[in-house]
Amino acid sequence: MNSIATILRESRLARFLIPAGVILIVFGLVVLVINTGNRDYVRTEATVTKAELEQEAHTDSSGNRENATYTVGVKYTADGREYEQELYGMSEYKPGDRVTIYYDPADPSRITMTVSLIMPIILIAAGAAAFAGGIVSAVNSVKKYKRMKEQEREWANG
Repeated sequence: MNSIATILRESRLARFLIPAGVILIVFGLVVLVINTGNRDYVRTEATVTKAELEQEAHTDSSGNRENATYTVGVKYTADGREYEQELYGMSEYKPGDRVTIYYDPADPSRITMTVSLIMPIILIAAGAAAFAGGIVSAVNSVKKYKRMKEQEREWANG
């Protein structure tokens, strides 16, 4: 039996989970750094001034339904001064809707819709779980390969 082919066949799950776990952990850390930088942002209410369709709702090639996304203009007041900014990739809003935003007190023209650390923590935890699952799968693959080799030797020696 070809050893490399057997190892590759038996380690499919590990070869998926380990890189997926690493990617999720790295992405979670990037989002965590970004959101940690947003932690001092000030909460305020903004009024939607415009909502332009960015991408229509559609079904992708895998059959998954994709919702429409919009570019939304918002107007808000920070430190007694009025600002107007755009947010991209948003759900549907209508002019006049009120939304909660967060602005950077050092530069009120910088805004975001969230300052939560929940998403990066979930991404990091999911990545760690996938990575650990990949390691367990890799160890089990090696054990199975060794058992198969022992069985082949037993059959060969009669």
